[in-house]
Amino acid sequence: MSQPGFSEDPSKFEAEPVGLASVEHARLKIDSAGRIVIPAEMRAAMMVKPGETVVARVVDGEFRIVSPAVALKRVQAFARKWKAEHPGESVVDELIAERREEARREDERYERLAREGRARGTAGNGG
Repeated sequence: MSQPGFSEDPSKFEAEPVGLASVEHARLKIDSAGRIVIPAEMRAAMMVKPGETVVARVVDGEFRIVSPAVALKRVQAFARKWKAEHPGESVVDELIAERREEARREDERYERLAREGRARGTAGNGG
C-alpha cells in the first residue's frame, strides 16, 4: 500500500514558496546567437546573479528558467506543507527502515548463492 506522496504516479509538485517575487510580462528579444537578456528586475525575482547556472526547460511551448535558490525554496515549502499535513511522521525513519530491509534481503540472497556455490563445489569433488 503506497502512502500519499510516494505513489508510482507522483502528483504534480505544488507548494506555495515563501518569499518569492513575481514580475509582470516583459518583451525580450532573442539575438542572432539565440541569447536573451533577462532584465535586472526579473533576475532579482529569480534570485539569480550573473555567472550562476540555472535550469531551463520547455513545457507546452513555454520556456521556463529556474534558479537553484528558487528550486530550493520550492522544495522547502513543499516539505513544510507535507510535514504540517503529516504530523509525527518521519520520512527519514521510513527511508532508513526500507533501506535496512532491502540490505537484509540482499544479504540473504548473497548467503544463499554462496551456500549453493559451496554445495556445487563439494558435489563436483566427489565428496
